[in-house]
Amino acid sequence: MPELPEVETIVRGLKKPLVGQTIKDIKKLHPKSLHLASGLSLNKLKGLKIINLQRRGKAIIINLTKQISLLIHLKMTGQLVYLPSTLLSSRAKSRDLSPRLNLGHPTADFINSMPSKHTRIVFKLSKGILYFNDQRIFGWIKAMSTKNISSTPFIENLGPDALDSSFNSNYLEQIIKRKPKSTIKSILLDQFNVAGIGNIYADESLFLAGIKPARKTNTLKPVEIKKLTQTIKQVLKKGIKYFGTSISDYKTAQGASGKMQNYLKVYKRQGLSCKKCKTLIKKTKTAGRGTHFCPTCQK
Repeated sequence: MPELPEVETIVRGLKKPLVGQTIKDIKKLHPKSLHLASGLSLNKLKGLKIINLQRRGKAIIINLTKQISLLIHLKMTGQLVYLPSTLLSSRAKSRDLSPRLNLGHPTADFINSMPSKHTRIVFKLSKGILYFNDQRIFGWIKAMSTKNISSTPFIENLGPDALDSSFNSNYLEQIIKRKPKSTIKSILLDQFNVAGIGNIYADESLFLAGIKPARKTNTLKPVEIKKLTQTIKQVLKKGIKYFGTSISDYKTAQGASGKMQNYLKVYKRQGLSCKKCKTLIKKTKTAGRGTHFCPTCQK
């Protein structure tokens, strides 16, 4: 599942081609993939213009005119594929083409013709077509009033964004006091505590902070908590800088691999030497997730 840097990269990549376009038509090819709030219909979405894109945690929000928004979560296999009109023309091969934008999980649909057998929703726009594909049908798009976005259960229950100023050492210390027997990694992965951190960036942040992922929170000192909040922001910002991590299931809006995997210190490096102390990186399971750490550098 894409984490904060990957979703932020998607949002930034889509802004330029999508903002200003108008929804001309919508085809709902699977009933579970598009949810319409009470009072909305596909016809009411037609004619609305895309005015902005933003991110909340791991969710994508496309804001439309008339105070309507599309809330999108890619989940395990979701992807968005945008084909500009220049690629849809019968004479496209002879033109200077705008790029086909692929984002999300890079299955064969990134090169297949659209719509594919996994296409669930089709948005015909004024200058192209946006396809929502999802093999396992866990992802979704919800159309609703913009003012209700913050109160929808998925968003309302999220903790502060990991890059927001409200996520700081004082806040994390309060969370830890409420859950003294939890492991620190489980605290970071719980989106109700802090939004946007997933398995990769939790492991990387804890390594930089020198904290073993399985440590109980009541053993952490204030200085360690402060350092951890700093390393979380540091790692996430670096992830955004390098367009996310491409281990097996993420590519940028242009279909290119993110570069953050080239800078990872522990994630997926089990059996390899620690880049800091040369101890072999270990892999265990913490909070139900594969967890990577250095036995020497992390206490």
